[in-house]
Amino acid sequence: MRLETRCARAGCLSAEEAGANAPLVPSIAQSAVFALDKAADAEAIFSGSRFGYAYTRFGNPTVDLLAEVLAGLEGGAGALVTSSGNAAILCAVTCAMSGRSGPLVTHPDIYGGSYELLRILGEVYRLPVEIVESADEAAWLRAVARAGAVLLETPSNPLMRLIDLEKTIAAAHSQGAPVIVDNTVATPCNQRPFDFGADWIVHSTTKYLNGHGDVVGGCLIRREPLEKNHRAIHKNFGGTVNALTAWLTLRGLRTFALRMEAHHRNASALADWLAARPEVAAVHYPGFRTHPQGDVFQRQMKAGGGLLSFELRGGEEAATRLIDRLRLIVHAVSLGEPETLITLPARSSHRGMTPEARRQAGVPDSLLRLAAGLESSADLVADLEQAMSSAAAY
Repeated sequence: MRLETRCARAGCLSAEEAGANAPLVPSIAQSAVFALDKAADAEAIFSGSRFGYAYTRFGNPTVDLLAEVLAGLEGGAGALVTSSGNAAILCAVTCAMSGRSGPLVTHPDIYGGSYELLRILGEVYRLPVEIVESADEAAWLRAVARAGAVLLETPSNPLMRLIDLEKTIAAAHSQGAPVIVDNTVATPCNQRPFDFGADWIVHSTTKYLNGHGDVVGGCLIRREPLEKNHRAIHKNFGGTVNALTAWLTLRGLRTFALRMEAHHRNASALADWLAARPEVAAVHYPGFRTHPQGDVFQRQMKAGGGLLSFELRGGEEAATRLIDRLRLIVHAVSLGEPETLITLPARSSHRGMTPEARRQAGVPDSLLRLAAGLESSADLVADLEQAMSSAAAY
């Protein structure tokens, strides 16, 4: 089935699976524990000789249903659902680096939360992390070819820079290094990393996949079947998710494909409008025909998606004035919600980075990130126009 159909039926049981007169929407197994029955049954479940549930941190029917749906959307063989996007990164990095030597290679403009997590892992657990500028393709591919594992995000948040998946994965696999792709911004609607040979895909399901701004979650998906140690890492890190959150994410997925059409349509319209404004110094959006990495975009992305960033000629002062004068667009973190959101990454998502690290990542204090929602694009343009006009008056 195509992605749109998979989304519309996310979590729904077939007539054969559900039986006659059964509810179409799955129920929530909102329980921490499950009856183990006889001592022999418990032994079979805990030993793994027979499938069964014991404790929701170890497994839950609703959570497992979400994992199955997520793996199907990305074309993977198995998925693990986590309590946040950062928990998914932590779990994926640990799985990928298990039994590997050499550094974890990443790039400076990766999402600020991921950057901060890797810094902590390096300081506390001595994880060797090598940060290499992906724009220098030769240096990037050399580093990838000697990596223990690779973590990358394309498009990057918030600069919308692209990394060539085909070249990167080929270089990493030449030495057996697994590649983790953060596909949160692109989503499986617009980019298919497994088609290029990626080993793991991670998501913050908080964002586009759930799409309602009412739960926090994440997932990691493997191209090959999950192994026993992958499940052990996931279970024992404790970053698992409860059944209600999983069910709400399944509910959100049913409109995911439709919502992405609106996110993309609004982001494209806003990017075009901003690029024509004299107050705007730069717009960063991968869907632009003039994007400096247009060749990479054409090879690996279907559409530009719902996220963009821009800079005003007046710098940080003009950016803060603009935010303060917006009436419809909400000043808030995150993305993928029905509401259009705007924020200053240097003061929010990338605040945990040092000023020097933000400079290396290309994230100036004046950069504004705009996550296009589902409203009328005409209303969003009108709000930006009145805010820019008001800001220019001061």
